[in-house]
Amino acid sequence: MADYFGLPDAGPALAARLANLVWEELAAGTPALPGAHDMAEILLHRGIPIAVASNSPRRFVDAALGSAGLADLFHVIVSSDDVEHGKPAPDLYLTACSRLDAEPGRSVAFEDSRTGVASARAAGMFVIAVPSAPRAAADAHVTYHSLADTELGSWVATCTPPARR
Repeated sequence: MADYFGLPDAGPALAARLANLVWEELAAGTPALPGAHDMAEILLHRGIPIAVASNSPRRFVDAALGSAGLADLFHVIVSSDDVEHGKPAPDLYLTACSRLDAEPGRSVAFEDSRTGVASARAAGMFVIAVPSAPRAAADAHVTYHSLADTELGSWVATCTPPARR
């Protein structure tokens, strides 16, 4: 961007300004995806531990979850600030599973991108894709068009929680 605008030494300042604008937009109001709040509450009430494993910086994740009314529904939140390698590496998912004391092979990841699907699969998880763009669900085990899908909701309401250790 700095080169494009003819400001070769302004790269860090432009990056910081852009990050602040993104944070302001997220904090101002980010609606949850349809079905996300209900699904998280159902899993929470069923005693199934849930986490967020986001490739975004912590301040973006906190702002988005807070403005969407989801911040208090997760046992663990892992951001790109918490791991050495972001997606498509498995680090985010492996860290989330470790903090939940959950076995990745007995865990489910919900993903909206190819990079996220690759990350969850690399961690050894079962992947349910709810794509944010066409072809974003490549290699997912199952794909739904929305978290509010009736079939997906039925599964969430009846799936067996993992064994307690």
